[in-house]
Amino acid sequence: MLSCTVPQYPLMLLSSLHKRRFRSKHVLSRQPIPSNMLCVIIQGKGLLHLDHRAIPLQPNQIYFLQPSMNVDIILESSCIEYYVLMFSSVTVGKRLGNWTCSPGDEARMPLPPGRLQIRSVKPILNRIERMYRNRRSHPDQAQRLQLEFQSLLQAIADDVSEQDEPAAEHGGIDQTVAYMYKHFHEKVKLDTLSDIAGLTQTSYSRSFKKAKGVSPMEYLNQIRIDSSKQMLEQNYSVKEAAESVGIGNPFYFSRMFKRAIGISPAVYVQRRQLRVAVACSFRYEDNLRSLGIEPLAELNKGLYVELSPEEYDIEVGQQLQLLRQACPDLIIADCRHRQFYEQLKRIAPTVVLEFTANWRQNHRKIAELVGRESEAEQNLRKVEQKIQDARKRLSSIHPGETFSFMRLYSQKVRMQGLANHPMNTLLYAELGLKPGGSVPPDIQYREFDVHQVPPFDTDYLYICKLEELDGTAEFLTRMQQNACRDGIQAASNQHIRLVSNWIGKSWSPIGQFQIMDELLEGEVSQG
Repeated sequence: MLSCTVPQYPLMLLSSLHKRRFRSKHVLSRQPIPSNMLCVIIQGKGLLHLDHRAIPLQPNQIYFLQPSMNVDIILESSCIEYYVLMFSSVTVGKRLGNWTCSPGDEARMPLPPGRLQIRSVKPILNRIERMYRNRRSHPDQAQRLQLEFQSLLQAIADDVSEQDEPAAEHGGIDQTVAYMYKHFHEKVKLDTLSDIAGLTQTSYSRSFKKAKGVSPMEYLNQIRIDSSKQMLEQNYSVKEAAESVGIGNPFYFSRMFKRAIGISPAVYVQRRQLRVAVACSFRYEDNLRSLGIEPLAELNKGLYVELSPEEYDIEVGQQLQLLRQACPDLIIADCRHRQFYEQLKRIAPTVVLEFTANWRQNHRKIAELVGRESEAEQNLRKVEQKIQDARKRLSSIHPGETFSFMRLYSQKVRMQGLANHPMNTLLYAELGLKPGGSVPPDIQYREFDVHQVPPFDTDYLYICKLEELDGTAEFLTRMQQNACRDGIQAASNQHIRLVSNWIGKSWSPIGQFQIMDELLEGEVSQG
């Protein structure tokens, strides 16, 4: 009698699809893998220590993980945001008209484990993002989601390179980073790290700094400081925290901690109760307010630049005196106030933040100084959601129309560009407004004499008037009169808007919200 083989068909079924954030404050974290999963990194970076291999975690990369794997995650950024698609394998068969279903063979997966070498990543990411949006907006369409997942999985399998994963450019460096995270509480020697990397000490140090931006020992000390922060938050003493991270001398540890964080370990422990003042030109006070903290006092030397030297010294002296009288526990200053550092630190411990046009980075840093990290991340999520909503509304109101932003002074005019300022980034990159013909593409702004503004074309013109200027009405009248000659469509169509100081507001979550509200209010009412 002939045996009859039952035809069997492997099937992958999606069990969940989520968008998640992972934070471990740079400390090595063992993560259980509950089922087969695809992880798609959206932002952030780090290392995936997978079965004794160190694989870089980077945006726009896809990783296939299985329950049998030993996975450690090392973050080199504040967090990693990613999509995770969990799925199970089943085998279905049909015999004598009846279908059967049994657990699938986990060893026979259609994808290789680890980082997937996808030739065309962007289309795959777009499909996953679309699936995630559809799942949230149509939770009742489970069958459609499964069909989309089957199609996605097939597309990934077809696009995975058959070649072995190439060795990472800095593979040996990544292995030493994993070693640092596992052994930072011990005495780690440079020759040990260079042996792991397979390089001489000189070549290793040079390659490490090129890859990470700092020396191996600086990187190791940063790991130790990040770990010590968690211990201090758990009521370890300074001496206990220092010893636990491999720094036996608590005085040396305190100096290292202050150099890295800006405040001493003792102040760090009390950071949620600190009374804070600011000395800045980049709206640190509004960042504090976004975190639920009202600053005690504020110094902004940029407000007094139009004064004579004598008047300037008097005004700044008065503001410094107000800072002294406020008796803050901490002063947060920017690079523009570095000249006052010696005076400020005699009032209270002072942290000077380096300049960056990335306001989100400073918001996170300020939040760390005052123990409000979770509040900062919540603020940033709200801003991102507001940007998405505002972009959709503006694109439907003004398809194809151009926008320009002008900053008006008494004797000069600045036309804002596309680069090097958070307001420029918000308007043109994040909200998607189309720049007018006069908007400089690669600089922060271009400056003109108020009486010699060249002809320019734009459908909408926003003007930021920072002070009460006698010549404002005259300037606007002249612009209206010359609209036809100069081709200023905004003036011809009555599309000139006088707005508040968006330049200054753009440095904080509060200000970002105010800019978008003001923009939407003006355009929706006119639309």
